[in-house]
Amino acid sequence: MKKKIIISLTLIFTSLHANNIQNVGYATSYGMTNVQSQAVKEYTMHEKKDKLRHAFKWYHRSAIKGHITSQYELALMFHYGSGVRQNGELARLWFKRASKKGHAKAASILYRFYAEERPQYMYNRGARYSMNVMR
Repeated sequence: MKKKIIISLTLIFTSLHANNIQNVGYATSYGMTNVQSQAVKEYTMHEKKDKLRHAFKWYHRSAIKGHITSQYELALMFHYGSGVRQNGELARLWFKRASKKGHAKAASILYRFYAEERPQYMYNRGARYSMNVMR
């Protein structure tokens, strides 16, 4: 009896997970970028190349529509080369877009990019910010 229950639960959860990528397609057709982004996030946890390529495609579609989390995730994929060729310029572009919309982690990473390029400028800018806060 226990074996039957375990097998049936395994089959149910496996089929639910398999349908997840189909749900991404349905969510996209109705413009539900939030649902799409969440489904793709679960899909990328396997880190197989073909699945990462599909995830990249769906994140890109959501990011173009302006979904902040998708823009951030797409930037991470470009930055680390997950499912796509590593590209620092495109990573920076998507981090900048997510940062402009208010994504805090994207802003932090973007700050690190600029701090490495122009450390003195960023130091001065941080000092000015601190002085304005203290007033």
